[in-house]
Amino acid sequence: MARKVTIEKVVPFAQSEKNAKKFRNDLPVSDELREVMLNEVMLDFMKYTWECCYLEYLPILKEYVKDHDPKEEKQYGLVKNLFWWKIFYESSQDFRNSFIEDYIADHYSKLSKTPILISWLRECKKSISKFYFVGYKFNDYNLVVMDILDEKPLNVTILDPLAIAPRQGEIVMGTLLPLGDGLFTPIIDFYHFDYEARKDIAMCIHHYYDQHLNTSSMHDAFIHVLSAMLQIERLVFLEQQEKLLHNINS
Repeated sequence: MARKVTIEKVVPFAQSEKNAKKFRNDLPVSDELREVMLNEVMLDFMKYTWECCYLEYLPILKEYVKDHDPKEEKQYGLVKNLFWWKIFYESSQDFRNSFIEDYIADHYSKLSKTPILISWLRECKKSISKFYFVGYKFNDYNLVVMDILDEKPLNVTILDPLAIAPRQGEIVMGTLLPLGDGLFTPIIDFYHFDYEARKDIAMCIHHYYDQHLNTSSMHDAFIHVLSAMLQIERLVFLEQQEKLLHNINS
């Protein structure tokens, strides 16, 4: 009981007050505020952006996926992750004029009643698609991942009940959003690289980032590195199929 009282005193003081203006991901967030952030604001923003841009971007995204020929059951998930890379990439090109700023402007009368939501959306605008190593699983929906590029551990919760449960030790790709309390969640389910390709990917990923970050932004570098990682995944898969066929015929 004493623990509950302490939490109730600390959380509102931190950043769950209605009129708090600055979101900080290292500070606590009340359950009520997080519910609004995710199930009202973010879902509405995702619908707003999807309806605005998905069909426009779909041809180029599908062409990218076709060029890399991932397994059929993984293609739609890759397209969706690429869509959100594209949205945040576009936002990074002109930080003051972006899909998030358009959404804030169109919904300002409602959002301004709780200014921390505007601050949170602008914090989300900084999100960058990256690659993560699943280091530890508390369960299928709560895990610790390591940002492969800077090797920082991050606490992640997966909120989509239909998401594929990651395996400990696998490599995934996605865009993480801040939730407060030092917690993050993928905007949609991760793209899961084949478990058998994890070692080859881990060995090469820093090399490709080093190569592209010399001349590109983090958003631009990501799409080039993703291309290389998808090719590695495909090669590993084809090698496995060749070995399997050899074993069957021998």
